[in-house]
Amino acid sequence: METKKSAIEISSLFQLFKLPEKSLPQVFTYVGDDSYEFEIAVEFFKTKLERQGQSLDIIVIVAEGGEQAKLFAELFTPDMFFPRKLIILKNANAFFKPILEAKANSDYSDYVSGFKKNIVSLSENINLLIHYEGRDLPASFASLFQNQYSFYKPKTLYQNNIAKALKEVLEQENVKLDEDAWDEFIHKSPANIGSYIKGIRKLKQYLNKSKFTLSDINEILFTQTEMNANTLVESLIQTKKTEFYKEFTKFSDDNGEILSFLSRLLNKLDEIRKIRIIRAKHNGEIPIPIMDEILKTGSYSEARKGFMRRQLTNDAKFFTDKSLNQFYEILIEMNIKYKSGLRNEEARVYFIQRTMEMFKLLHSVASSS
Repeated sequence: METKKSAIEISSLFQLFKLPEKSLPQVFTYVGDDSYEFEIAVEFFKTKLERQGQSLDIIVIVAEGGEQAKLFAELFTPDMFFPRKLIILKNANAFFKPILEAKANSDYSDYVSGFKKNIVSLSENINLLIHYEGRDLPASFASLFQNQYSFYKPKTLYQNNIAKALKEVLEQENVKLDEDAWDEFIHKSPANIGSYIKGIRKLKQYLNKSKFTLSDINEILFTQTEMNANTLVESLIQTKKTEFYKEFTKFSDDNGEILSFLSRLLNKLDEIRKIRIIRAKHNGEIPIPIMDEILKTGSYSEARKGFMRRQLTNDAKFFTDKSLNQFYEILIEMNIKYKSGLRNEEARVYFIQRTMEMFKLLHSVASSS
């Protein structure tokens, strides 16, 4: 009995980077919201394929009417002018939605059957890169591609694996950070591989060296015109409304910025909740060994631990169990809204409305204490 083939999961971008040209996936799917990580993968494929010396045709396809037919033609029709072809498909969840939900007698039924038949014999001169914005691939995606694909799904970085992730990025980029620069980079950067790689490559590009100080970090990464999720979170928790909305004026209509803020705020709330639990069990104290165990801060410097303990102790004063739960509820609703496609001015107005609710919650706790 023939064993059914399964899609191949790539555990990290670093695993992808180590693949030789001949082992590159023909169909690679990035499953997640971080467009920068996907672009890193795209650049990696471009570089690898261009090294082969053949003419490379790069085709970008987006989710617009009629593009489904274009994808079919580009994938399965031979091209006499370009021996190699790299097809980049963006916003794939919207692109594939009518195809994956097609009924037996729908307009897409012939498309689906033709796609399934041809994908198993895809030319080795074609590579397809797919950005699927979402948490998981639906089973119908695997069926459409007959499991003939590899995929990478970024994992959330928690405190206990942040140090390892940053170390891998530094090794990949052949870069070193001073101890205080390391602490600052972790503290102010969104906790994801894409953000880490983006920050380190920006340092290399601007300063043209391989070892960076705290001054370098602050000068290049945290004084620019881009919206900083960490600044938003800290000014919100500390009820600095003017500073918060001043930072928000840098919002560039990229929902990735909002999702980065929501992720950082979720991590902050989790830290505050854990600090409240530690203090309740230790008569208001926060023993460093307990903090290392619960908040996974063992890799931090002693100075960083002390700063973090003082800051979280102060931040926790603005919360009760009830207001923490209300914050979590708002975060869940905002996450759903932005991942479902909220954009432009509507996205800005919604963000301001919900963050104003957060400020009211914080002020109500402060005024009653």
